[in-house]
Amino acid sequence: MKKIQLLLAMTAVLFLTTSCEINRKKILTVEQLPAAAQTYIKENMSDAKVLYVKKERKNLKTRYEVKFDNQMELEFDSKGELYDIDVDD
Repeated sequence: MKKIQLLLAMTAVLFLTTSCEINRKKILTVEQLPAAAQTYIKENMSDAKVLYVKKERKNLKTRYEVKFDNQMELEFDSKGELYDIDVDD
């Protein structure tokens, strides 16, 4: 009986820890970004067209990925602060 209880407890712990690792992605509009990210895009990327905005939640952290038609990709944190710029070659 103790082995079964231990096995169930270990299974529950495994389930809970892996459920926190689930990578949740959601497609948004620019208007759904945090205000700081919207301001940055308006001031610095006015010539480029937004292809998509993706919200990703992983390990209790939220980040936003914005892809433009000029092959640039900006990444913002949950407050809308820019932390990464990628350019596809």
